[in-house]
Amino acid sequence: MIEFLTYDLKVAVLIAVFYLFYRLMLARETFHHVNRLVLLLTAVASYVLPLCVITIHETVTIQRTANVAVGAWQAEAAVEQPAMPLWQIVLPILFIIGVALTLCHTFWSLFRIIRLIKHSEQLPQEDGTIICVTGNAALSPFSWMHYIVMNRSDYETNDATVLAHERGHISLRHSWDLILVDTLTALQWFNPAMWMLRSDLRAIHEYEADAAV
Repeated sequence: MIEFLTYDLKVAVLIAVFYLFYRLMLARETFHHVNRLVLLLTAVASYVLPLCVITIHETVTIQRTANVAVGAWQAEAAVEQPAMPLWQIVLPILFIIGVALTLCHTFWSLFRIIRLIKHSEQLPQEDGTIICVTGNAALSPFSWMHYIVMNRSDYETNDATVLAHERGHISLRHSWDLILVDTLTALQWFNPAMWMLRSDLRAIHEYEADAAV
């Protein structure tokens, strides 16, 4: 487990470095498709790069030594292993708790969306999307996969701008971005850079959907 935590710490450092580069060089640009791609590559590459190990082969000459006395070998074998430090026990437990809580929040949000869609009035559209009309008057329109969820008042208003915005999310497959980044965020729940990356990606999604309008 300590080896995995070391790997995850390397991932955190890479995410922080790449995200800082993004904020300094690209965040103010209006090339939203490029920014979206950069953030997604930042998240994925940060997990892949620490796994790349460069192996250097070197020839080593081994010299034979005299036989080791049996008594010395037995004395070395009898040495007790030192007790595991407390932090090596506590740290993995805290990490697992953080991952579990983050995943539970993600799954709970996904469950609420699925339940809302399941209990709504579903109206298939010619473009393959499905408008889901709910009775929750306080619900703001949103999209998930190929579903557009809105309350009945918004649906009866038939605002073409709102529908075009949500169809933009669907055509650009923003839901898959969110699934990927939310999953990776669970393993980086302690990393502020990952949460800021996630927030920026959601903002870029809105810019892209607005451009579709």
